[in-house]
Amino acid sequence: MPRKNYMTINAHETVQQMFDEFVAIKETPKTVALNDMLEMYMLAKDEDLYFELKRKYLNVEGVKQMLSDRDNESPITSEELFLFMKLGFSYDNQGNEYNGHETMQAYISDEAIRGYTWFSTQALYYGMSQKRVDEYNKAIQLGKKISLLFCIGEKAGGENDIAYKADVLEIVSFKQPSALDSNDYPSLWHGETARIWIKLKNIQEENTLTARLFKVTSTDADLQQVINNSQYHFGYVSLK
Repeated sequence: MPRKNYMTINAHETVQQMFDEFVAIKETPKTVALNDMLEMYMLAKDEDLYFELKRKYLNVEGVKQMLSDRDNESPITSEELFLFMKLGFSYDNQGNEYNGHETMQAYISDEAIRGYTWFSTQALYYGMSQKRVDEYNKAIQLGKKISLLFCIGEKAGGENDIAYKADVLEIVSFKQPSALDSNDYPSLWHGETARIWIKLKNIQEENTLTARLFKVTSTDADLQQVINNSQYHFGYVSLK
């Protein structure tokens, strides 16, 4: 089975020998030269397609969505607020793999122990802004309902749609990945660090709310389309 990120190229013997000598003389690593060659080939064949794929694989749209969420300072006015999380595969502290449904069942089981559990994510590499964290926690204290909607991606056992919903009790965010000061979350992940920790209760399967009913709050983009077309994994959403 081929190794990930490696490819085999069959070339004429003379060309191969010339290439070996060329990179040796220029003191250029073969991987650098081959990457340049692949990029130049795509540019020469179809420049528009090349840049379309470049945007896709650099996750340009996903990053734009995250930056819009980070910079959004719109006041919280709705009586019911929503956070969104898209789940892929997760790995426990022993390296075992869990799909989205298996991950959620672990949290449901942990919640049953004490009536709540803490969910963590690294989805935002800058964490949530402290201003936004304070606003959400204040809203919770004033009795507003905040729900975390869990979407499970197609590659992680789901259908790219909302599959679970939970009530948010508290949010903590750090600039750097940090451990929680308790073990009130599934033992599978004890010891992990994360930038965002969200205290949850009432985790349950969701069969009524669907992604097509929501928009990304900061951009008004259709949530279902964003899920299908980009790598948007965590953010603020609202009903259309």
